[in-house]
Amino acid sequence: MNLVADALSRKVQNAMLASLTISKVHEHLETSGWTYQISEDYFIVSYIQVEPQILSSIKAAQKNDPHIHRLKELSQTGQTEKFSVASDGSLRFNGRLVVPNLIDMKEAILREAHCSRHSIHPGIRKMYHTLRAHYWWDGMKKDISHFVAKYLTCQQVKAEKMRTGGMLHSLEVSQWN
Repeated sequence: MNLVADALSRKVQNAMLASLTISKVHEHLETSGWTYQISEDYFIVSYIQVEPQILSSIKAAQKNDPHIHRLKELSQTGQTEKFSVASDGSLRFNGRLVVPNLIDMKEAILREAHCSRHSIHPGIRKMYHTLRAHYWWDGMKKDISHFVAKYLTCQQVKAEKMRTGGMLHSLEVSQWN
């Protein structure tokens, strides 16, 4: 066996695989419109930022809300401790993103949290705790309970859980006398 010849042939195969991979990445970057820099053996992708559409919508809506502007001013002057302005300019309440008082926006957040494939119709408590970790608005808990109450599926599950089982029915006293 010739160990040197085997090592050299593997080196050539690896180089061919690497060039195929680099060409595929190059094709993808060309069509995506991303900024990148090419070297002989690698690519440097300079910057990619991904943000969910709902977050972009909330931040844009905050810019047009006079109530949020007042809260930002109060937080910047130190008159309120619970509200703060993040580095991206968005208003936060104890670190959570403040949602403007727009019904459509709240509905979109509630629909996403309740009807997505990953949540599978959570109840009021679970949905509240999930949303509470990221968002804040006045009357959030009440809005969530009204939203969940609209869904027949959730009401049927709740009704099934409230039914008592057959073994839990009360016994008649006359049987034991």
